[in-house]
Amino acid sequence: MTSFLDTLAERGIKADFAPGFTLDLEPADPALESEAVETAKNADVVLMFLGLPEAAESEGFDRDTLDMPAKQIALLEQVAAANQNVVVVLSNGSVVSVAPWAKNAKGILESWLLGQSGGPALADVIFGQVSPSGKLAQSIPLDINDDPSMLNWPGEEGHVDYGEGVFVGYRYYDTYGKVVDYPFGYGLSYATFEIADVAAAKTGANTATVTATVTNTSDVDASETVQVYVAPGKADVARPKHELKGFTKVFLKAGESKTVTIDLDERAFAYWSEKYNDWHVEAGEYAIEVGVSSRDIADTVAVALDGDGKTQPLTEWSTYGEWEADPAGAEIVAAVAAAGAAGELPKLPDNAMMRMFLNSMPINSLPTLLGEGGKKIVQFMVDEYAKLSK
Repeated sequence: MTSFLDTLAERGIKADFAPGFTLDLEPADPALESEAVETAKNADVVLMFLGLPEAAESEGFDRDTLDMPAKQIALLEQVAAANQNVVVVLSNGSVVSVAPWAKNAKGILESWLLGQSGGPALADVIFGQVSPSGKLAQSIPLDINDDPSMLNWPGEEGHVDYGEGVFVGYRYYDTYGKVVDYPFGYGLSYATFEIADVAAAKTGANTATVTATVTNTSDVDASETVQVYVAPGKADVARPKHELKGFTKVFLKAGESKTVTIDLDERAFAYWSEKYNDWHVEAGEYAIEVGVSSRDIADTVAVALDGDGKTQPLTEWSTYGEWEADPAGAEIVAAVAAAGAAGELPKLPDNAMMRMFLNSMPINSLPTLLGEGGKKIVQFMVDEYAKLSK
């Protein structure tokens, strides 16, 4: 394994080093802290390598905080007081809180857990030989209590309920408008980019192709990751505001433009339906958002899909609203209204409040509302549906 210090030595770059702290959970060592502060005082730039030691995160147990070790934060404050040109390089296997100490850093490089060539990779980015192009695969919240899983963690009586459902990470933060420190998909570059000419073309009943032009508007060669989020329109189930459904990374020389294409298959628009025990695409209009993070959307276009046509047989336990939403059921509902107007069946109440009530109740509840007349309507609807289903 090649460390960062080894890399500097190999490249002939002079750097003074001080450990500053130990990687155990013991209290801070004043001697190590003092040495680090003295080393930092006269440096042009201070690189502080901070993060989570093995004692703070590992297999077999859960973290109960997003905070980094207190002695590391305390050392950062001391060093920043001695030299304002501090860059923090993080090494951690999962998200850490950044907000409490970010004011003490001119820059933050999240390296996660690097491999054998981690040292050279860091040096390439830090010294500008390569422009950073990584993107966050997780949102970084301001506080651990902002995370939706905190309502169910650590569980009760040996059981953990994943009560947040599909509203995990950015699907929760973005849907409910929660302020985060850094959003999903975020990542800085030494270059700047512009996304334009966003378009979506339907390629099948429930598929589409998205295109966009990406331009490197800087004088630095670099890569950018174009992200495509799908936002459902009106849905029968609770769905996130939007979900990442495609992305592509494109390398652009300074001033260069390229057109990128991202295909969206049927699954990109589907949700898992317990009713159908299958993936289900609803008919309607979907918004296609193209951007560089879940909170930085360059443009939004729309595409109308046919839906997969899945329906579930209607019964007397289906709500009036479900009958209206079903093609065959809608015909029968119209027939009930016509028969009511002709005096052949009782007329259903037609004011707004009663319509809301009707739409949410099974039709077998109509006798409770209308007595014998309600029974006639239910029987008529069930009989007509049986005829149409043959």
